[in-house]
Amino acid sequence: MFKILILILTTNLFFMLHVTGNISKYINMKYSFLSASMIVILFLLTIVEGIKLWRSGDEKEKHDDCDCSHDHHDHEHHHEHGHEKKKQPVGKKMKKFLAYTLVLIPAISGVALPVATLDSQLVDAKGFSFPTLEDGSNKEGMHQVLNPDMSKFMNQSDFTDLVRKESKSYIPKNNITLTDKDYLVGLEVLYNFSGAFAGKTLTMKGFTYNGPGEQPNQLFLLRFGLIHCVADSGAFGLMIQFPNNIHIPNDQWYQVTGTMDTVYYPQMKTKIPVLKVTSYKTIPKPKDPYVYRNSLN
Repeated sequence: MFKILILILTTNLFFMLHVTGNISKYINMKYSFLSASMIVILFLLTIVEGIKLWRSGDEKEKHDDCDCSHDHHDHEHHHEHGHEKKKQPVGKKMKKFLAYTLVLIPAISGVALPVATLDSQLVDAKGFSFPTLEDGSNKEGMHQVLNPDMSKFMNQSDFTDLVRKESKSYIPKNNITLTDKDYLVGLEVLYNFSGAFAGKTLTMKGFTYNGPGEQPNQLFLLRFGLIHCVADSGAFGLMIQFPNNIHIPNDQWYQVTGTMDTVYYPQMKTKIPVLKVTSYKTIPKPKDPYVYRNSLN
């Protein structure tokens, strides 16, 4: 019975994530067919377990009817023997209880509790640093900041070919707009060919983040992006620089336009792209604040 309950709750969890659209906060939506397939598989497993439970109930009923035809002494002996056979050690019962509990907690909490949107607090919690762009030798796990570096997921030769191919859609342009669809791809090209974009106009949107070691007229404009799933998510974006000193709190959504350049950022001990702002405006938080890796090839 517990198996059926777990299957029902787990099926409901995946189903509700898809119905509410919250599945996009856990995985890149190009992989959503996998979780949709899981709903079907779990539903079929629930039916199978239900049939097995129903059949075992019928067999028990037939077995009990058969036992009634025996004499009372044989029935008592059989009952005692069967009872001893079914008795399980306490340790085994505890393991079963813990196993069921560990599965039930996420199945219930995933539906009952609201899904939190990642923001600047997570950037602070995980730290604001990334490997140097020059050599890429210092790999810091799967946590990424600013540059959505796909080299972590493929060999260096394939990565170089990918970025060069994707750069052909950006380098010839003098006016570039990063949309939700190509945000991560465009940023990766900007970081790997920053010199080619000096003086060009760029428009982007994101939430504000006051990073460490900034000048009074600087801050970062970021979007949380998912490469494959939330486990490899990162806060991706650019440093933006205003003509004058400015104070904007974290997690304010802006659309900015400016001119691309590079600047040395002491906190990361490397040069990074910077967007020198010429115009900006506040915008409402997007319905889906996340962006996803969608290759142009």
